[in-house]
Amino acid sequence: MKSIVIVGGGVGGIFTANKLASKLASEIRREEVSITVVEPQDRQVYQPGFLYVPFKELTPDVMFKPVSKLLSPLAKVEREPAAKIDMSAKKVVLQSGKEVKYDYLVVATGSVVKTQAFPGFGEAWHTFWVLEGAKRLREALRRFNGGTIVFSVTSTPYKCPVAPYEFLGLLNDYLMATGLRAKTKVIFTTVAPHLHAQPQINKFLEETLKMWGFDYKTKFQVNAIEPGKISGSEELKADLIIAVPPHGGEEVVIKSGIGDQAGWIPVDRYTLQIQAQGATGAEYAIGDATNLPVPKAGSVAHFQSEVVSSRIAEEIQLGYSDTRYDGRVICFILTGFEEATVVSWNYENPAKYPPPPSRFFTRLKDMTNYSIWSVLRCGL
Repeated sequence: MKSIVIVGGGVGGIFTANKLASKLASEIRREEVSITVVEPQDRQVYQPGFLYVPFKELTPDVMFKPVSKLLSPLAKVEREPAAKIDMSAKKVVLQSGKEVKYDYLVVATGSVVKTQAFPGFGEAWHTFWVLEGAKRLREALRRFNGGTIVFSVTSTPYKCPVAPYEFLGLLNDYLMATGLRAKTKVIFTTVAPHLHAQPQINKFLEETLKMWGFDYKTKFQVNAIEPGKISGSEELKADLIIAVPPHGGEEVVIKSGIGDQAGWIPVDRYTLQIQAQGATGAEYAIGDATNLPVPKAGSVAHFQSEVVSSRIAEEIQLGYSDTRYDGRVICFILTGFEEATVVSWNYENPAKYPPPPSRFFTRLKDMTNYSIWSVLRCGL
């Protein structure tokens, strides 16, 4: 029997498991193939929903879903953390010491938000990259009565590169709705040399921030965050500080020695096969966990899960696979509560200038939010 082990039961891991279950249903029923997902959490949270929490929280049935209701019955679950991935022995060692052997491995462990990187999280500064932080930011916004808001991207890469600008669009509408816009100054800083790596999206964002009347600074390295001020190449005083904390790879990746210094897993940009020492060609990584120069976003993990599940299924059924990832990315960009736009690109074709923001794209993004669990369950 061929054993497929998927480490991580987030969007990328469950999409991969369900797609494999669909492609290899006959082989699984004949007990020629097994699929095992290593995931200690018994429910998943819809991380893109964190963006809305400071303003208007999505309902619990949208934000949370039990893993048991998302995963195909043809896949099994190991409900404990992976402690080590040993590619030379083709096995995953769980926290209890139990060993799970594999013929094919998919690492979909996501990324870690390092809120401990700066002291004062939840008090001196806020973030919506974790749920608890998003809730505290909501409380801070309700107490805010005007002044200066500083929003800083402290490190790259991070999950959902357009999320800071979506937040600023929602913030602009919120400040106008509450009568605070005229007495509020907003400053955005990023450590990156631009607002976005894609030139046409960068141009769109520069124009949009100027239209909103928000100041922005690039190449701003944050050295310290203290109550009321954020320090980098200059000191910025603020009545409310919001930050994107540094991100890194999961501990199991680092301990297993299959990641780079930040814990991102090196993979072939087309096949998504892991390029670390000990890899045999049967190991893949997808989504946030990789070191690929594409956004760490759910849509990317979705596209990559199709590539990896197809490659594994084709190798089992045909003995070879030519399926390749072309760098496909699609992102919606909210520019306010009622308007959004969309961008897409791949390795060969850079993003075009986004279409004018409209309610049409907002509704498409809403449809994604409200249908994601069904799409995930069906492995579409």
